[in-house]
Amino acid sequence: MTLSLERTGPRTAASAPRRHKPVAAHIPGILRHAVLIVATVLFFGPFVWMVLVSFKSAQEALAVPPTFLPTEWHVDNYTRLFEIAPFGRFYLNTVVVAVLSTLGQVVTSLMAGYAFARLKFRGSNVIFVVLLAALMVPFEVVFTPLISLLSSLGWLNSYQGLIVPNIPSILGVFLFRQFFSNFPSEIEDATRIDGANVWQRFRLIMAPMATPMIGSFAILSFVYNWNNFFFQFIAVNRTEFFTVQIGLTLLQSQEGASNFNLLMAGSTLAVIPVLIVFLLFQNQIVKAISGGLR
Repeated sequence: MTLSLERTGPRTAASAPRRHKPVAAHIPGILRHAVLIVATVLFFGPFVWMVLVSFKSAQEALAVPPTFLPTEWHVDNYTRLFEIAPFGRFYLNTVVVAVLSTLGQVVTSLMAGYAFARLKFRGSNVIFVVLLAALMVPFEVVFTPLISLLSSLGWLNSYQGLIVPNIPSILGVFLFRQFFSNFPSEIEDATRIDGANVWQRFRLIMAPMATPMIGSFAILSFVYNWNNFFFQFIAVNRTEFFTVQIGLTLLQSQEGASNFNLLMAGSTLAVIPVLIVFLLFQNQIVKAISGGLR
């Protein structure tokens, strides 16, 4: 009689044979990654091409067939850009207009959204509906009376003419009203019982709680005001008030045919501030997506 020494207990996970998934189970993941790769190429491909062309010579930028990497990197394209046109002045004007317009939009939209959501006053719903209806009116319909108004005020070719008309934001009022409407009222009610007035409740409680929403809307507002070419193009015609976008149009008309590389260098410089703003506020975007925008 022989005794078997083989263990008859349950197999551990390490000793169990690994089961391979069938090929069909990997198809959804492969398709998902393929779609993401194609989308990445479509979105970032033109940006990468713009940056690479900005370092090429004028002849290589228009060469057929085109080259992907510059045969010789011309960093001096960016310095030549400031010699051909006053891009420093254009940058300063754009920063002033975009920052002040964004600040105005955030402050006014925050306060108006809180008022529509939490304050009870006669006609608030009617006024809000009228604002939403105005959101449907395209800017091309109202820009003629707007320019006439700016002309009568003497605000054409001025900073106030570029900034003040952009401060009211119906979209911002709508977003902040929805945020405060869905915000729990217990905290604000507790501060009301403690004797806090409306301004104290807004300044000390509600506005800090809306920080993710403020960050997200500030990004949208800054990008819009930075790229607001059409209004800026019809509101100013003097070079000292030109913004970067109008400066690129001027550069395209003067140098676009022969110095396409300089035009791409100017376009690259125009995109950099938007990227910086996104990097600074990316945490607010994540918080807003994960629950801040309720």
